Amino acid sequence: MTEKPTTDPASGRERMLDAAESCLQRFGLAKTTIEDVAQASGLSRATVYRQFGNRDGLLLAVASRDAERTAADAELFLQRFDDVGSWIVEGMLFCLREIPKRPVLSQFLAPHELGAASRMVLTSNRMLAIGAEILRPMFEPARREGLLRQNLELDSLMEWVLRILMSYLAVPGPPSRTEEELRMLLREMLLPPVLEAGGADR
Repeated sequence: MTEKPTTDPASGRERMLDAAESCLQRFGLAKTTIEDVAQASGLSRATVYRQFGNRDGLLLAVASRDAERTAADAELFLQRFDDVGSWIVEGMLFCLREIPKRPVLSQFLAPHELGAASRMVLTSNRMLAIGAEILRPMFEPARREGLLRQNLELDSLMEWVLRILMSYLAVPGPPSRTEEELRMLLREMLLPPVLEAGGADR
């Protein structure tokens, strides 16, 4: 194919990510190929491979971009809360509400894709870093104030939270459970391993 020229590597990468996002919405996660993305972006397959290495690298990059957008929205939403327990629980609820609406991340929720999608997300340093950046503004002050359990590391906490999040996205739970009931469950189950005794109330 004849490549549409691009002189800016960053704009070329964004063109490929835009094309991948479009293909995911048209074909779904399982059927999107490097060839599809190359054709949609007006670039060669070799160019796409050079940028992302393989199909998984491309899909993870476009998912990370969608996750970054979701994280930015989550940070704005969480500004109304002023304790680390609420940041964890309300951040989890925000993601459970919003991720199924997102153009790329929602593609990872198809039942037949969840195994591969979970492995991709949970082994991605970038995905863990995006989540950690959401928690950091409240995590570090809480650590200084002695509200967190000793030796708790942000990266380990983020991996644990992501694993729970992926589980709830895969199997939401009883249809009759209200959001308030889920909020209470998350506070009861998520926070005790994170906070020092009484930390949720300080």
